[in-house]
Amino acid sequence: MVYLYLIQAYTLFQEGGYEMSNTITILKGNAIFDGTGSEPFAGAIVVEGNRIKEVIRGIDPKLPAYPGANVQIMEYDNNLIMPGFNDCHTHISQGAFLDDENFGINVLEAPSKKDAVMMLKDFGDTHPENEWIIGFMMNNLLWEDQTLPTRYDIDAVIADRPAVFQLADLHTIIANTCAIEKVGYTDNTPNPEDGILEKDENGVLNGRFFDGASFIFTEAIYNASDDVYLSVYRNFFKKLSRLGITSTSLLSPFGVSKDPVKIYEKMEENGELTARVCLYPNLAEYEKNSYDELLAKHHDGKIRLQGLKQLIDGVTAVFTAYLLEPYTNNPETCGKTSIELDVFHEQMMKAIADGRPVRVHTIGDKAIRVVLDYFEEAKEKYGEQGLRHVQEHIENVHPDDIGRFAELGVACAMQPMHMLFDLEGDDKEKAIGPERCKHAWPMREILDTGAVVGLSSDFPVVEIEPLHEVYGAVTRQTFSGKPDGGWYPEQKITLAEALKAYTWGSAYIEGCENDFGTLEEGKLADIIVLDRNLFDIEPIDFIDGEAVLTMLDGQIVYQK
Repeated sequence: MVYLYLIQAYTLFQEGGYEMSNTITILKGNAIFDGTGSEPFAGAIVVEGNRIKEVIRGIDPKLPAYPGANVQIMEYDNNLIMPGFNDCHTHISQGAFLDDENFGINVLEAPSKKDAVMMLKDFGDTHPENEWIIGFMMNNLLWEDQTLPTRYDIDAVIADRPAVFQLADLHTIIANTCAIEKVGYTDNTPNPEDGILEKDENGVLNGRFFDGASFIFTEAIYNASDDVYLSVYRNFFKKLSRLGITSTSLLSPFGVSKDPVKIYEKMEENGELTARVCLYPNLAEYEKNSYDELLAKHHDGKIRLQGLKQLIDGVTAVFTAYLLEPYTNNPETCGKTSIELDVFHEQMMKAIADGRPVRVHTIGDKAIRVVLDYFEEAKEKYGEQGLRHVQEHIENVHPDDIGRFAELGVACAMQPMHMLFDLEGDDKEKAIGPERCKHAWPMREILDTGAVVGLSSDFPVVEIEPLHEVYGAVTRQTFSGKPDGGWYPEQKITLAEALKAYTWGSAYIEGCENDFGTLEEGKLADIIVLDRNLFDIEPIDFIDGEAVLTMLDGQIVYQK
């Protein structure tokens, strides 16, 4: 139950009448989690302008008088009041389109290759106006026959329009002949530095494109008008507010053909940008002058340029994650990097020398070790620069490397729903075996060393539901409760740790923890209220939780 009181106080009478000054909003409740402790407390959060004025503790807090202010008091009883969620690893520029039901078809539930192909055909038939026919979130590991489709499978049902599947990993595109011809690929096209155009034994493209070789398709697919972009992004940012997400990190690849920053700028001008966006463009395209120009424009507002990002390996599902030892289910390979390490090393060191924070996609244990080595080298060369370097995903780590994150000051952005996604088919266990899985998504071990973990979704690889990620971190179980007790339960973290990782931890990763991420005096008023107190319920009940209030910069952007 929410109670709202309005109290208007006026300054002394002046010539011409009364003059009302600022507005103060007070959120009162019995369960405030400020992100600095391990338990919620009763009290009130006082907001003035766009910042937190006071944090008051007490079951029935005595509120100070605020002469000359328009005071609004909102009471939330046992609802959880907390900092806004901060999803520190997303690709929302592309994901917003995939969230649009008329843009493409989600084929995650397809039980077989044949079913996925027919779902794609049916979507094309019902959307004759769409230039591209797109099936996304394909997961062949859920099929009995896990063989990926080829161009010929799609050609058999769609030959007159470009049609593609995008795998759930966002690193792989399966394209029909029409799509291949539309982007200009031929059998003679060489592999890019960071990708593979797969060919058959005769040197003919088979329609499968991995990592950097897939990006040309996404650029073509998202070639829409500014009005379409604005419409898609407006709707999506409203969704973020409904979910209680007040900040995001947008990491390369942006996955769209238009610069999303320009669209966000228009939204900010119109007062429509209801979540903060921290930008991390492609490290491979880094150029000092253009970076400085963008930084001068976006360094302290709702849009902030906070560093650079690159990926150096892929995912274990298709044997592209870079491992120290061969795959358990494919002993002929250890995977490989998606970019030449010498090239990446040079790019990374150049950026760090210029004082740029660097975030790197590292899933396999060898990729993780290589990048930790590079960060160690940079520290020796350039000293303590105070940069927020981050490794992304950290899906399986060699135990010798666990402590190095804290030693080197490298933070970890991790996604529990990736783990739950793999648990549905025992994918990680099959790929790397039980011994290596002891240190898969090792959130507990990493936190215990003193390193910082930020939780996130990697949307649209998985849904952008913060409470689902929190559930995964706390239980290490699927939504159906498997396995009993959790998957390698020694790696579970507490609810308080998970919420802190999804708020303060993410803000730390972005270098913004002094501005937001906790409910403390002087910080920006990015506050949410949930429809339940997570500390009083079973974890399975987290997943249906909702925000009833979302406040950004002291302004209510969503209220249920």
